[in-house]
Amino acid sequence: MKHYVEDKKSQFRFAYPIDFLKWALLVPGYIKNWHLGVRSKETKKLVGFISGIPIQMNLNNKSMKVVEINFLCVHKKLRSKKLAPLLIKEITRRVNT
Repeated sequence: MKHYVEDKKSQFRFAYPIDFLKWALLVPGYIKNWHLGVRSKETKKLVGFISGIPIQMNLNNKSMKVVEINFLCVHKKLRSKKLAPLLIKEITRRVNT
């Protein structure tokens, strides 16, 4: 299974079944444009991904629509290339438009 989260030393690993990922990402009212992936030019493999889902939040007795970032994943070899801040910036831009 290739859908997992692990710590920096690869000692702790969480495996996510595909059904769970679909359940977490395809919530009622999800916005396809808020699921953003980056692929390698040469191999076409996914090397980065970020997703946001719309949620209702109550704050001081006021209901407001906000975005929850569920997953932010960057390939180990690209983590020093500042891909994560770029993904965050792009998802923020998409949510604000």
